[in-house]
Amino acid sequence: MRAVENVWKFERQNQNAQEIARRAGAMYDKFVGFSEDLMKISKQIDGIQGSFSAARNKLSNGKGNLVRQVEQIKELGAQTSRKMPKGLGGD
Repeated sequence: MRAVENVWKFERQNQNAQEIARRAGAMYDKFVGFSEDLMKISKQIDGIQGSFSAARNKLSNGKGNLVRQVEQIKELGAQTSRKMPKGLGGD
């Protein structure tokens, strides 16, 4: 009787080991997919940062930037009720 119990116990352990291996494989595949998604997001963020920098440069850096142009309009006498934010080049 004890031998039969040991056979069934061994069979359950074998099935459990197979299930663990199956789940580990599925978990690994899910992790790889998640990692790939993070890499895509990282590339998109890099692209967005580049676009943001280009737009900000047009706004407030270099000769003829938009901030300087609107400040010149104000200096010429345009009636304004607000001031340019300090971080953008206005005082």
